[in-house]
Amino acid sequence: MGTEPAITLTFSDGTLLGYALTGLLYLLLPAASFLMLRRRGGARLWHVAAGAIVCFLTVGLSDLLARVVGFSLPENQKALIAAELVCFLEEGGRWLAISYPITDIRSERAAVCLGIGHGGLECWIRGVQQFRIFSVGQRLNREGLGAFIAGRTPEAAGQITQTLQIYADRSLPVSLVGMLHAAVSFGFHIALSLLIYRKLNELNPQKRWLLFAMLLHVCNNLFPWLASLTGSVLLQETVGLFVSAGVIAAVYRLIGSTVLPDRTA
Repeated sequence: MGTEPAITLTFSDGTLLGYALTGLLYLLLPAASFLMLRRRGGARLWHVAAGAIVCFLTVGLSDLLARVVGFSLPENQKALIAAELVCFLEEGGRWLAISYPITDIRSERAAVCLGIGHGGLECWIRGVQQFRIFSVGQRLNREGLGAFIAGRTPEAAGQITQTLQIYADRSLPVSLVGMLHAAVSFGFHIALSLLIYRKLNELNPQKRWLLFAMLLHVCNNLFPWLASLTGSVLLQETVGLFVSAGVIAAVYRLIGSTVLPDRTA
């Protein structure tokens, strides 16, 4: 006899809508931000590409290091190690990108583009993930749980069912809060790019600001993870939203509202 699903599991219309809306936000936000900046003049695709390259390299390196350091640990613990390592590698990569002339980050507008590219790549990756979950939910509603666990071992079937249950439990209100969190997290990367640019171009630049940017990034990743231990996705998204907003506010107070002159001359 084949494996029969023990429970009825479906994605509600609100849950599917939430994944679709979140995916659209992730895909459209970086492009819309760049186009708005370009209309005001001075935005270049190369600076956006530089941010995306920094993101791709540092995230890949953090994943590799996490697997080396925690080779005997479960996957969820490796993911946690990678999430904290990436805070140091991403800010170090941002610092190097702004420091060396190959990226040509010579204005605050260019630094904003660097942040758009960095945060934008993360958005696009997460947007694709949202639409994949949306597709899984449609298939689950159409074919049932058996289509996913047929022929699986009891352990594998249990893990798949648990993952699908987590996806299905994400209600539309939670997705709406998650969308706000996603938008603010995108701004978080722009804020840190501006912070590092400003501090590198002061009369007496100090590397302590790089350490401060790393600390802000650690807080941005750590507190939502701590909130996730409660099992409440809504609390996790809410904490992440307020922490990212707090980082942006702190950066704004540090750099002020004045604009440094461009160094393109």
